[in-house]
Amino acid sequence: MPIVWRFLLSQYLKVLFFCAIAFIAVLLTTRLDDVAHFATLGAGGLYILLFTVHQIPYILPIAIPISGLISAIILMQRLSSTHEITALRSAGMSLRNILTPILIAGSLLTLLNFIVVSELATHSHLSTGLLKNELRSINPLLLLHNKHLMRLKGFYFESLGPSRIGESATDVIVAMPNKHENRLNLMVAKQLTSNSTEFSGKGVTIISGLNKSESVGFDPLLLENMAETRTSIADFSQMIQKKVWTVHDDYLRLPLLLSRIQEEERNLREGKDKLKENPENETLKNKVSQIKKNIHRSKSEIVRRISIAVATFTFTLMGLAFGLSISRHKSRKGVLVVICLAAFYLVSFFAAKAMAHQFIVSSALYLAPHLIIIFLSILVLRRVSKGIE
Repeated sequence: MPIVWRFLLSQYLKVLFFCAIAFIAVLLTTRLDDVAHFATLGAGGLYILLFTVHQIPYILPIAIPISGLISAIILMQRLSSTHEITALRSAGMSLRNILTPILIAGSLLTLLNFIVVSELATHSHLSTGLLKNELRSINPLLLLHNKHLMRLKGFYFESLGPSRIGESATDVIVAMPNKHENRLNLMVAKQLTSNSTEFSGKGVTIISGLNKSESVGFDPLLLENMAETRTSIADFSQMIQKKVWTVHDDYLRLPLLLSRIQEEERNLREGKDKLKENPENETLKNKVSQIKKNIHRSKSEIVRRISIAVATFTFTLMGLAFGLSISRHKSRKGVLVVICLAAFYLVSFFAAKAMAHQFIVSSALYLAPHLIIIFLSILVLRRVSKGIE
């Protein structure tokens, strides 16, 4: 490897590394709410540390492209201001040869970023969900105090007396759905306490709705009064949480995501065959339509990951093109163009996520900014190679 290439790569990678570390530190602060909420679930120090580490793969796919952009701009501005770029070109090196090692490094970082966003980030996303679920299973009183989650599950919990989150609650009212009987169950307790293995209650009254009896013409109720009751943490958590897993596309690694697409396409073919037999069946029509949307979302997720990965290369190329200057007068025009193009990419990216159920539209929004950035960057580099600022 030529000495010039080693020098350029060392300068580029050094700034990129420190920028990435800085971005991770800064962006971790935006996830402090998640970490704090996780800590309120009663997590120990090791669990909190593990949860925090799992946030890093979320941040890396964003930090790497932006760090590459900043590193490329700083490198080109330094070479331009010290006239090193002029000296290299006077020595017989073309602009293409000067930029080649940086572009090769950007290509390798693109592959690394794809592995991070498609493999590590998905694993971390799933792991953080499992950690939260594990803690809620350990302490159901913490789960009961989460009113937002209870509302989503159709539960109502209120402690009218003194309580300590995760440890005890007094004068408790709990209403929970009984889906088997299509009724509500009501539990009133004088005191509920929880430890590492047991969940206990004192002065507990449970009112359960039973199936409506056609012979008597009213809804029968079952009333139970217990001075004291105990149950294992696992059994009570199972009743409260009703564990039903929905594995979203961003939980799946690439091979599993491709398998899901194949399965959905098979379901689509079967649904279309059934629809041919019953063309007026609205339920089948809605099912087929939903399967199509699921396939489009899964395919859009693949394009999303590719877009994030390729951003490392396109942002590096953009930094090289617009950070380079051959004029004697300093200008901020290149930096302003970079900001506008980066903002355009981000707007298109979030718009594409919102339209994931329309595969063609979302793919165009994910990929079009890359094509525009590459085209403009090559155009600028060609003009600079001809001596045109």
